[in-house]
Order: sequence, then C-alpha cells, then structure tokens
Amino acid sequence: MFSIPHPGNFESLKVIVDEINKLRKINKKLKKESFEVYVGFPEFVGTGRATLYKPNFEDLAKQVSYAKRNNIRFEVVINASCIGGVHLTPKGISYINWIFSQLKNIGVDSVALSDPYLVDLAKDNGLEVNVSCIALVDNLDKAIFWDEKEVYAITLDSSINRHFDIIQEIKENVSCKLKILVNEACLYKCPMRIQHFNFFSHANAQNIPALDDYYYNKCINLRVKKKELIIKSPFIRPEDLKYYRGLVDIFKISGRSHPIGWIKRVINAYLNERWESNLMELLDCPRELEHFYYLDNSALDGAIEYWKSCSKLCSKCNFCKELAEKALKVKH
Repeated sequence: MFSIPHPGNFESLKVIVDEINKLRKINKKLKKESFEVYVGFPEFVGTGRATLYKPNFEDLAKQVSYAKRNNIRFEVVINASCIGGVHLTPKGISYINWIFSQLKNIGVDSVALSDPYLVDLAKDNGLEVNVSCIALVDNLDKAIFWDEKEVYAITLDSSINRHFDIIQEIKENVSCKLKILVNEACLYKCPMRIQHFNFFSHANAQNIPALDDYYYNKCINLRVKKKELIIKSPFIRPEDLKYYRGLVDIFKISGRSHPIGWIKRVINAYLNERWESNLMELLDCPRELEHFYYLDNSALDGAIEYWKSCSKLCSKCNFCKELAEKALKVKH
C-alpha cells in the first residue's frame, strides 16, 4: 500500500485521486496496489507538522466520501507530541471523544496518533489507529507496546529505515501492519526531533505567533556545514523500495504541508519506483535544500547494499562522507 500526503482542501484531493487513477491505468503493477490519503486535522489536539489547510467536519465528510468512491482509504492525522495535559481533563476527554465520534460517523478509516491515551479513546469510538512516527517506535519493545493495543498499523521512526535487522525483528513479532516513511530527510537520530515536534504541536493547536522556527533553520545550517548529514538522512530512494517489500506493508510519502504540484512529482517518482534527476526534489524536511544542492540519484545506486549491513558506527566509517563528495554538488 502507498500512503499519500494530502494538503487538506478538496481541490488537492481531486488532483491526487486523478493522479493515482492515471498511474493505475498506465502501470500494470499499480492495478493491484492499495492506496490511502492522509490529512492533518489540528483541531484542539494539534499535529506534528505545519498544516496548509484546516478542513471542517462537513468538508472532511465530502472528502472521505470522494476518496472511498475511488477505492482509497482516508486517514486523519492528530499526532501532536504534546497536548499540554488537557487530554486528561474532564473537558478535554469529553471534547476528544466528540471529535473521534464525528470522525467515525463520517467514515474516516483510521486516525494517526502518538499518545497512548488517545489511542484508547479512539478505539473506544470504533476507529482504527495508526501509531504515528512521532511515537518514535525504534525498537521491538516499543512496537510490542502498541501492538498489544491492537492498532491497525505502526509507522516506524524513520531513524531505523536503514536498520534492516531492527525492522525484521519487529516484523516477526507484531501482528499489525508496519508503515515506513520513504522520503523524510530529517537528520539521522536528530537531537532536536522531539522539541521540533512539540513546537509544531502547540503552534498548530494554539496558533502561537512564533517569530521563527529555530529547529528548522538549525537543521539546514548543519547540512550546509556537513553535507554528509544529507546522505546519512534515512530517506529511501524510489528505486530501493523493492528492498522493503515483504518487510513493511505500507510506504508512506511525507509532505502534506507542501504544494500539490510538489506532491504530484513525488507520487509519480515513488509509484513508478524511478527518478532520474536531483533526488533533493523528492525529499521532505528540509525541502529548501533542493535549491542549494544537486544530489545525483544515480550516484547512489547500490549504496543500500552497504547500508543494509552497516554497523552505524559512524566514527569508524567514512562511507557516507565519501559518497557525499561523489554524489552531492552545490548549485551555482
């Protein structure tokens, strides 16, 4: 299955559905493929990403119906990493239950959540749950915790995308589906990840007028200083999806906060499992680096074979640094 980012407005959904249907017709392999779209819903709880458009329940109901008519699942993302404790108050519990009941009534297939208590509330309301990547599931113990809640799927922390041994262990010991982010290009084992998610969670839910996004700017700055950090980012090339088939169930394309033209480009690349240009043009977070760097996708051919068995002891290995010198060029 492919999970497709959706900015939130009906016009964008129609573009996405049309693109999927077009690719289904011209690519025989995709005729048997399943699809879902996911959209942020920052009402009250918030989400872990910036949101371009905030649909209301009436708008959302129309979108869910349209997606289902085209045989596409619909997931709503309410995956704030921090809710400030309001979800454990009587008023908060009542309001969140109301939100979940409304989502169930309009036919939403699943909700993406990161808080275990919200998972319990969602399941009490008859909703299937996808555990968000913001829950930072990066080992078997964490995966079993969520699996025992009988969730529909777990989106693995992208930091383990190239840890095939860990993914394999999780796959062999859980019954739920595994979902993996393919084009998120956050720093490997980012030390600011939870703080950045907390910032977005409160900014979306409470409309905080922040002056700037320190974490995003720092992320870009670090990669300008050390371009090997880009290569170490746990993205998966379109051509390398085949290495994950049978290991994970759902390929999630990141980027719901980006314009629909960018999303169309990325959908085409990953559904066709081929890209012959600057790989930076497909990578989410931080997208701005595509204007600064040219990452030759073909120069990464075969790199995944090394990453599959890599010990990840970076102080003893220069593979990514040497690959960055070969594949990554500054634009002039």
